[in-house]
Amino acid sequence: MLWSIVTLFGLCSFNAAHSADNNSTLRLLVVPQFPATEINATWSKVLKGIESESLPKIELIFSKDITEFESMFLSGQADLIYCNPYHMVMAKKAQGYVPMIRDTKPMSGILISPKGGQFDNIRTLTDLNGKTLLFPSPNAFGASLYMRALLKREKGLNFVTRYVKTHPNVIRGVVRNEGQAGGMISATLLAEDPALREKVKVIYETPPTAPHPIAAHPRVDAVMREAISQALLNYLKQHNAEGADIQIANPIRAVYNRDYQPLELLGLEEFVSN
Repeated sequence: MLWSIVTLFGLCSFNAAHSADNNSTLRLLVVPQFPATEINATWSKVLKGIESESLPKIELIFSKDITEFESMFLSGQADLIYCNPYHMVMAKKAQGYVPMIRDTKPMSGILISPKGGQFDNIRTLTDLNGKTLLFPSPNAFGASLYMRALLKREKGLNFVTRYVKTHPNVIRGVVRNEGQAGGMISATLLAEDPALREKVKVIYETPPTAPHPIAAHPRVDAVMREAISQALLNYLKQHNAEGADIQIANPIRAVYNRDYQPLELLGLEEFVSN
């Protein structure tokens, strides 16, 4: 598989002590919300677009699932990561990763249920007591981690949890009645085919937070981080379609204290899967 080949190469060439310069090859690890083939197709366009003599080469490395993704960034195996908001908190604490850019639009988790069929009568959260809910993975922030915390602590719901690995699997599982509802984020729902979106309805939305950032390990020094950030900002502002494909259609600079530090106060530790 693609992810295993590239990950193996990345791990074999990994040296935590190296300091990035123009002659280095930086490794970018993207959260596996989508299949590796889709991640490769969308992100490769952006990396190709920012290629420059003033920047080091940036290559994608892949993880087979969220668990491996977390293990890789928590141990500092990636120079650059694209991660969910709470992963940013985890990455900052574990390795000192620094957020560089993000989309300007806040992120919200959404809970979808089937439209039509035997579960069309599910309209409110109270209709979900005792039902099966699908989530991508335990630590997918808006679609699962924050969502489950809100449903249990604030809404008092009891439900059966089932993890299906990716956001596309959630909506397809809901449509196939494998669960009576499922967690996604607005951006991943909008990325689906309109005909598929028409088969579900949104019954709950989380409060908004800052969205997924691209972040750098501190071994990528401040000068290099600035060069990469500026290259990404320039390219994505001029190539909106490519930006939309990686969920950064309207890029701005990310600041940890402003954007992600508030998430430390949500008390989500009891819902995090290690």
